[in-house]
Amino acid sequence: MRWGAAVVSFFALRAIVACETASSTSAESKAGAKGKVAGIEPDLWKCETIATLDALTPVLGGAVHPIPSAIAPPHGVPAPCSYVVDTTPQEQWTFDVYCRDDYKQQADRLFDEYRKDSDQLTQRFEAAQKNGGLKNDAGVTYIAPERASDLAIGAKALDHHGRGLIFIDDDAPCYVRVIGLDALLRVELAKLLAQNLTYANAPMAPRPAK
Repeated sequence: MRWGAAVVSFFALRAIVACETASSTSAESKAGAKGKVAGIEPDLWKCETIATLDALTPVLGGAVHPIPSAIAPPHGVPAPCSYVVDTTPQEQWTFDVYCRDDYKQQADRLFDEYRKDSDQLTQRFEAAQKNGGLKNDAGVTYIAPERASDLAIGAKALDHHGRGLIFIDDDAPCYVRVIGLDALLRVELAKLLAQNLTYANAPMAPRPAK
């Protein structure tokens, strides 16, 4: 009888231990799942997350100094990242990252808008130039606008107006805009941002990691 009681106690103990182990494993699993989160709250996201000053310096050709952005971003979007670069003359560069749920629709709209506007400005400039409407009597230097052109950056990219570039990232649910006057440097900066922006560090509402 005592043996039978011992057997019952043994199996009861095993059941308790198994239950505690399962509960512990379940808790650890939940904790682990909870800990694997992608995205950084846009209000907390920093430009240095994807572009440190040390990384920007060789790309933009001079010491880079952050400057406050004059643009207040909408809710859920980080402030634009703006810089002055110690070149001769000094140049200003800006990039902004948009990772809200409607990023794809917004990006597609901007691609169409920038492409059409670039083409229209170019056509008007060429017509004015042909008709003699761009005389430099007052010493004014006219800078010709540029037609939009597709680029191989991220999932899709467009250089536009001779001063801007937009691309949809290939692994983060975001689009990125770059503003600067040098076409080659726009491309290099966009490549740096596309390389460093990931699903894990994108400025978006945190969500389960992939």
